[in-house]
Amino acid sequence: MKGSVQGPADSADSPAQDCVADPVQDPETVAVQPSPLRGPQFRRVIAAEFISSVGTQMTTLALPWFVLMTSGSTARMGLVFVVQILPVPLLGMPAGLLVARWGARRITIVGDLIDAVLMAAVPTLYLAGMLPFWLLLVFVALIGCVASGYLSAQRMLLTDTIGTDEGAVTAGNALFETATSSARLVGPAIAGFLIAWFGALDVLWFDAATFAVSAALLIGLPRREVDPEPLSAGKMAEGASYLFRDRVLRTMALAALGYGTLMPVVLLALPVLARARYDSNPHVAGWLLAAWGGGTAIGTVVVARLARRIPPTRFAACGGVGAAVVLWLLPWHQPAVLAGLTVAASCMFLPAVTAPAVALLMLRPPEHLRPHVVPVFGAAVFVASPIAYAVAGILFEHLSLTTVLSAVAMGATLCALVLLNLARHPE
Repeated sequence: MKGSVQGPADSADSPAQDCVADPVQDPETVAVQPSPLRGPQFRRVIAAEFISSVGTQMTTLALPWFVLMTSGSTARMGLVFVVQILPVPLLGMPAGLLVARWGARRITIVGDLIDAVLMAAVPTLYLAGMLPFWLLLVFVALIGCVASGYLSAQRMLLTDTIGTDEGAVTAGNALFETATSSARLVGPAIAGFLIAWFGALDVLWFDAATFAVSAALLIGLPRREVDPEPLSAGKMAEGASYLFRDRVLRTMALAALGYGTLMPVVLLALPVLARARYDSNPHVAGWLLAAWGGGTAIGTVVVARLARRIPPTRFAACGGVGAAVVLWLLPWHQPAVLAGLTVAASCMFLPAVTAPAVALLMLRPPEHLRPHVVPVFGAAVFVASPIAYAVAGILFEHLSLTTVLSAVAMGATLCALVLLNLARHPE
């Protein structure tokens, strides 16, 4: 405090003035300030993310199932998948311009409300006999367009809510991932249960309701004033240029992208693993998939606990090394229980890479460029994941399981070495 460094010559100043001159710096005052992660605003953001993600996962199952049951065409069902996901990588960067101009809170709320209307329109028009397949594809494409804005809006909403402290944002991103990964586990299960009891058409009403609830949770949040900026492709180029020019961001983004490309191969390997090594036992396949989700959930919670104590680059290096070491165990034959624990452990380390990477992507650029940096990475991930799944399918047809998984472990090791070098020389 100001009074603690005064010399004798300043002793004439009032002691009372010294005590209140800079109350923000009083250690006792700072100590009792609640963490923004415990505040009601952050909890509402996380609750909205979980509820809307559950709705998204329900839609992912219910909408194609609705198409399959009403048309009997697997080709049309596949087309629904393609049309829904295609706008995400194509429009992720332009959507960042809207986030910068209108604010993350407004974009997220409007997106939830649009999704609610679109999902409710499908059963409404179908029951009225006014839903040709081409119009359904239009609705599905619009849902994908809305999802493209979420790439930057939902992440930027975190910083609007909890501030710009690196530790808090890293922990917030980890908890955000906890909500998302938990929704991936329960969303399809809820959709399957509801489809069995009520039918796919009625489940679409539940989907619409989840988006409406998510919007309602966010409407009461304090508004953050944003300076309107013109919509310009130059901003997107400037954001991409900053990402590739900054060594820390470039390294973290490439490492996270590397793991994001490698881990889909592991995910696709799990049923192959159950078939090749465990007598095609479906229970083993289910155990391995459950281990994947459980390990990820545990990892996000651990990251949230430790984020304030470890610098992001060092945290990412530790997570990268841990994941690489565990992945080297996967190519070798082992009992099913140990294989599940290996999968869980590898997934447990990954949030220690992705959460710090996203936190730095959100905080390191100048504020006016942040909405344009995050979508660059998000679009790359959305493009890389389907490619990784396609390539993995080809690899498993022509190479042994041990060879493919050894190549994944080698790739993870290279990513870990890159992160270790960054942790040693962060600037």
